[in-house]
Amino acid sequence: MFWLTENPWPVIMILVGIAAVAMILGSTKWRSAGVVCLLAAVGVYFVETSIVTPAEEVEAQLQTMLNAFRERDQNSIDRAIAEESPKLRTTAVQGLEMVTLTKDFHIKDLEVTVHPDGKTADAHLRANGTLKLNRSDMVTRVFTRWQTVWKQIGTEWRLTEVKRLDPVNGNEIGILDAR
Repeated sequence: MFWLTENPWPVIMILVGIAAVAMILGSTKWRSAGVVCLLAAVGVYFVETSIVTPAEEVEAQLQTMLNAFRERDQNSIDRAIAEESPKLRTTAVQGLEMVTLTKDFHIKDLEVTVHPDGKTADAHLRANGTLKLNRSDMVTRVFTRWQTVWKQIGTEWRLTEVKRLDPVNGNEIGILDAR
């Protein structure tokens, strides 16, 4: 489902622009219209913050998972992965053994597509930053690209599938491959 308020800023900026023009025009009628536009802009902002879409829930879960990897919190990582995907949990353990993410490692260019059933979603993202190779203590900057599949189980979104993609050509590569 598409929400008009998924990104409220274009609507807010249009309303503020109309309000500014109305205030410049100066008549009482135009000033009243300007005040109404400003109030409408504030209303749009508060409506948007009160509506949490499934895509925003998946985004939040991705950020929670990234924080769990940074903090090396295996229990939090396991809670974010669906029971039907035990291999992902094993892969996460192996990944934590191999690398430690630094605080500057972050998610970029996140695009979440919720399927029409409203119970599954695809998230395509880049995650960039520095990490430490645990065996050698070498710190390196990496650029990664991921395609993930999420499933709503109860009220929570859980990770069910992960594909690591080559950041340049988009071809699938191994999740733990050194690239």
